[in-house]
Parts: sequence; C-alpha cells; structure tokens
Amino acid sequence: MTNVLGREALLVPLRNALKDAKGDAELWVHRRRSAITRYAKNESHQNALADETFVQARVVVKNAIGVASANSLEPGDLRALLANARAAAELSLPNPDWPGFAPRAKDRGMRAAGTNQVELVEEAVANTNGVAQYAPMTWAYLRALVLTDKGGSGWGEQLSSSISAHDFVAIAERAIEKASRDHDRTQLEPGDYEAVFEELAMAEVLRFVSLTGLTGQTLKDGRSFMAGADGKTRFGEQVTGPLFSLWEDALDPRTFALPFDPEGTPKKRVTLVDNGVARAVVHDRQSAKWFATESTGHAADPRRYAPGGHAGNLTMAGGGATREQLMGATKRGVLITRFHYTNTPDPRQATMTGTTRDGTFLIENGEITRALANVRYRMSALDLFRGIDLMGPQRLVRDWWSSNGMGSIVCLCPAVKVACCCAMSSRMTSSSAFASNGLWTTRTVLPRSGTFGRDTPVTMITGVRVDSGRARRQSRNPFPSRCGMFRSSRTRSGVRIALSIAPSAVAPSSAAITS
Repeated sequence: MTNVLGREALLVPLRNALKDAKGDAELWVHRRRSAITRYAKNESHQNALADETFVQARVVVKNAIGVASANSLEPGDLRALLANARAAAELSLPNPDWPGFAPRAKDRGMRAAGTNQVELVEEAVANTNGVAQYAPMTWAYLRALVLTDKGGSGWGEQLSSSISAHDFVAIAERAIEKASRDHDRTQLEPGDYEAVFEELAMAEVLRFVSLTGLTGQTLKDGRSFMAGADGKTRFGEQVTGPLFSLWEDALDPRTFALPFDPEGTPKKRVTLVDNGVARAVVHDRQSAKWFATESTGHAADPRRYAPGGHAGNLTMAGGGATREQLMGATKRGVLITRFHYTNTPDPRQATMTGTTRDGTFLIENGEITRALANVRYRMSALDLFRGIDLMGPQRLVRDWWSSNGMGSIVCLCPAVKVACCCAMSSRMTSSSAFASNGLWTTRTVLPRSGTFGRDTPVTMITGVRVDSGRARRQSRNPFPSRCGMFRSSRTRSGVRIALSIAPSAVAPSSAAITS
C-alpha cells in the first residue's frame, strides 16, 4: 500500500496557518491510511479502506490553554481551528505549571548532500565459436557529505551488492562525526609524520596501481612497475613491502562483478603481488598472445579502456586492527579520509598526485587533536606499501573516479597505518604538505613577490627561479645529484612550487621569486 502524502503536503499547510496565529500556537496532524481484508471459510468476505486525517490545535493565552480539533488541512479550516482553540483558551483558567511549547532543535550548523544510487546490469556475449554467456548484477551506493557553517566537511559512504546491506545511520554518523571535528583548520607544520589512510584513500592508490601496472598492455609498453630492463619482467622480485599482498578476484562473494569478460572468457583469480613480490598481471586475449599465455578473463569494457587487460576487482590483504587501534599506534601523524582529483605523473613508480579532502586531521599520541587544511600531495604507491606496519579489516569501496562514473574499479581493501618514511621540510611564507617518494614532504605556496633568505630553515630545494608563472632550472644547480621533481602553476594568490626533500642536503643561500 502506497499513497504517502509526504513532508511538504503535511508541514506546509501547518506553517502557513501558523503565520497568522495570534500568540503562541501549535498544530499537530495525524494521518492514518489503513486497508484490511477479512476472510473465513477460505473466502474473503470484507474489504475496507480508511484514510483519516486528525488535526489538533493548541493556543495559549496568558498560560491558559485552549484545544480544538478537526479533520481538514484546508487553509480556511485551519484558520478556523486556531480561532476556536484561542476562544477556548480565553475562557479557560491559567495553568501556573505550563512548561511552554517545545523549542526548536538547536541548529548544529550542518547541511547534507550526497548520492543514493542503485543499478542493475545485464551482459551477454556470443560468438561464432559457440560462446554464449549471460549474467546479471546489481549494486547499491550511498554517500553522505556533511558541510558545516565553519567550513568543515565530513564524508560517509557504503557500497554493496544490495541496498538492504546499507547501514544508513552509521553512514550519517560517520559523516557528521568528521564534519564536527573539521573546524579551525591549521597548516601542517614541517616535521616527520606517520599516516593513517582510510579505505577510500587506499582505493584511490590501488586504482592507479591497477591502471598503470597490473595489465599486459602496461607491461608490454614498459610503463608497469613490474617491467624490468630489456623487455623482461620483474616477476619474482621484491617490488614493495612484505605486508602488501594484492590479487584480482571478481568471484569473491564480498564484491560484485560479472563472472566473464566482454570477450566471453571466464574470469580467474590472479595473484598480482604476494608479500611484496611481483607475481603476475591480468590479460585479455590480445595481451595473452603477446606473452604466449592464456587470457585470465580480464578484457576491459571497450567503452572505457583500450585492449590489453583490466584489473577491476582488486582485493588487498588486510588485518584485524580497528580504526581506534590504527590511530592508537600513531604517535604523531596524519589521518586521511580520502583523496580527490588524483592523477599519475610517473606510472613506472606508481606515482600519484591529488589533494586530501573531507576529513584530514592531526593525530598526536593516538588521538585526533585538530583539523588540518587540505593538502596537495605527490607520492609513490610502492613506497607507501613499503611503509605499512598495521592494517584493518577489508571493506568494499571505490575510488573517486569510479564513484563518479569515470571508472569501473571496485576494491576490497583495509585502512592502513604507515610508518614515517620521509621528512617534512621548510618553514616559508605559507606551506602545506605533500608526499613525494614515500610519505609527507612539503608543498609551498609562495606570494607573487618575495625571496628565500639566508635565514630560511630549508632542508633542500631544487634550484629554480620562477618568472611570469614559468619555472626553470637555474644555470647553476646546487644539488645536481639530489634534485627532485618540481612543478609550477599560477594561482590567484601566487605561484605554487613543489619542493622535493633530501634531509642531508644544504639549501642555496637565496632564490629570487618574482612575478
């Protein structure tokens, strides 16, 4: 039985009527729609449908309460109802213990936005060799973004094969809890930091590992971190830390996927990295022929990706640590909820750039102590995996691109705690952190004019001069063997320069920054 009138149909008439009320007044409506069928001796003998509306008005005049009731939400009827209640109040004795009407709930200064998505997918493939495959699939996704009047934001989401698996209250509470903490943001100070990456952040990292390093095409092109010299592979070599294991398994019941690829080949479980050792990549029929092997059933959706394989159902080994235990093991570090607008400038090193978003916090002695300004980062996924020293349980998540319809990767992955493996640097005009070849180093936003002075405490900077928004190397590079990557981009407030850090180097005496 449907026919729900809804929030606006019931509240709007009440609010409009109360605008003209004299004194304190209250309107309460109770609507009941009931259908019943009675049967006896195997036959139905009565059907009944009731749709009733009850409206009660209370009006207070000098602590005297008048009550009246009706069964209509028409404007004229509600005005008459309030008038009747007021007349009753004027004839009633005051109630010295009258507590007053309920106050409006305190505005927490929060507002919500988000997505509630359900999808049914069906695929079929047939060819003249007799292949005939069909399978359906469903999935559901709910995300909540809570924004505060103080400029904070918090994120909560859940992904599953059915909407019945969603815990709506938990999603909302997670977003509210992060948004309520996200106020009075401060810049991340230079220093050494550990980090806790939540599952959404890890999904973003795994996306780029997948696209740049886990397919036959990227291996053939030499773009994969599993590609060795002279066309050889690095299978059997230690490519990252021993706590990192990753496999592709579309048939895991905790995820959702079709059991065959667009070529009709059944999907296989493929161990990609085992305890840090490179083992394999996924193949479609084309890349399998290049490497004289068999397809693993991982042809890509031709609308999104080129031939050569696609790892779209990744499972990363997890552990048993709770979120509290991950933070509790962190003496001084950064909690990262998720990344936004990520990209990869160096596929061979599985390097990615982007910004943190919707919940970046400083952890001190196992507790969140303050909110941090979102930061732009640059890091190598392989170095991040080398630093893992504690993991939580796996959770089904997607990266930012896939959640917004620009990808099709699903991950079962844990939140992880990563040991510090790179130093922060520089205290300049306005600095914030980014990651480079490991954990957090520094990104600095400089004003359009100014200088690095001799007294500026810098560990190392690449020798650059910024002129009219373009960065170029100085004629004399003070650290020819230690210089890192740098980029320059003009913003409204100045020029951004990415600084790569080497703790043992010495800074140049000065470097002019002009506009």
